[in-house]
Amino acid sequence: MDIEQAAELIWSEAAQGRWFPEALRGQLDFDAGHRVQLAVRERKLAAGRTQAGWKVGFTSDRVRRKFGTDQRPFGHLMSDGVYPSGATVPIFPHAALEPELCLTLGATLGGADVTPQQARRAVSAVSAAFELNQGRSQGVSDVPLAVADNLSQWGIVVGASLEPVPAELELGEMTVVLRGDGQTAASVVGREVIDDHFLSLAMLAKTLAKYGLALEPGMKVITGSFAKVEVAPGQRWEADFAGIGQVAVTFA
Repeated sequence: MDIEQAAELIWSEAAQGRWFPEALRGQLDFDAGHRVQLAVRERKLAAGRTQAGWKVGFTSDRVRRKFGTDQRPFGHLMSDGVYPSGATVPIFPHAALEPELCLTLGATLGGADVTPQQARRAVSAVSAAFELNQGRSQGVSDVPLAVADNLSQWGIVVGASLEPVPAELELGEMTVVLRGDGQTAASVVGREVIDDHFLSLAMLAKTLAKYGLALEPGMKVITGSFAKVEVAPGQRWEADFAGIGQVAVTFA
């Protein structure tokens, strides 16, 4: 099965609410997973949807050890999955939520030699955000196929922002407190759980360059999870990002 056939299988199966096709399990490596994902993305764009940006996966040593890889795969974000802070979002199957930073590009960032310093200069805003994840794998352990399936991406919620980004802002020192229905679920310091965000952004730009792509002005990039919780209808979740502000969402 070639890349287009694999993408068509994922595309058609997803339309029926089915994911991780049996025929693709164990058949892809990371490169093929990315190429299949991009081919699915092209189908979304051809159907009239627009892209909002990208995500970077595996942005902690803990996660990379768990999956036995040093790769940091990417996923894509679609504009119809971007919600403002305070939104009420319909619950979806196997729903989960992760507090993350959302970086907005103010300049094009691309090429094989991008540095974290260049990445920082290209960012026009940094926002408190949630990634909304859909646990579509349901126990299937196949990382390249998860890459092809867009790394469980379902949507994002974007909250308080700093624009421009203060030169003295140290994202690694930031504390994030996550609360569900008023109860604290997690309180973490960035450097203890996640890679440097501008390093992750630079690595994303380098990886995209392999596929002839770049980060363009206006694109949003989420750079990895501070924590993760499963969510249920009726719950309200909020996260406070020290030095930036809050993001909140309610599930209907």
